Amino acid sequence: MSKESEITAIARLIGEADPGIGRGSSVPKVLFDRICYRFQLDASGTMPQQAERIVRAAGVPYVPEAFDSRDTASGGGSTVTLEGLQQLRSAVHRLIA
Repeated sequence: MSKESEITAIARLIGEADPGIGRGSSVPKVLFDRICYRFQLDASGTMPQQAERIVRAAGVPYVPEAFDSRDTASGGGSTVTLEGLQQLRSAVHRLIA
C-alpha cells in the first residue's frame, strides 16, 4: 500500500472523510487528531506524541523512527513514514475491536 492508500484506509476505519495526502507526501495532522477524538485519547501535541498515545493505547509496539526523524542524521521533524501509517492502521484495528 502507498501512504495515500493507508491514509484513506485509516479514515474509512474511523468513519471520517479522507483528508488526503499533503504536499511532498506529508500526512495531515488532522488524521491523528481525528483518531484521538474517535478513541477519546489526548489529542494535544505533535504527531509523534499523538502517534505514541494511539499505538500504546492499542497495545501495538511503538517504533519512534516511523513517526519522528529528529534524532536521525538528517535531523528532520515529524516525518510519518509508510511504516508509521501501517502501525497506525494496526492500532486503529485493535482499538475498534
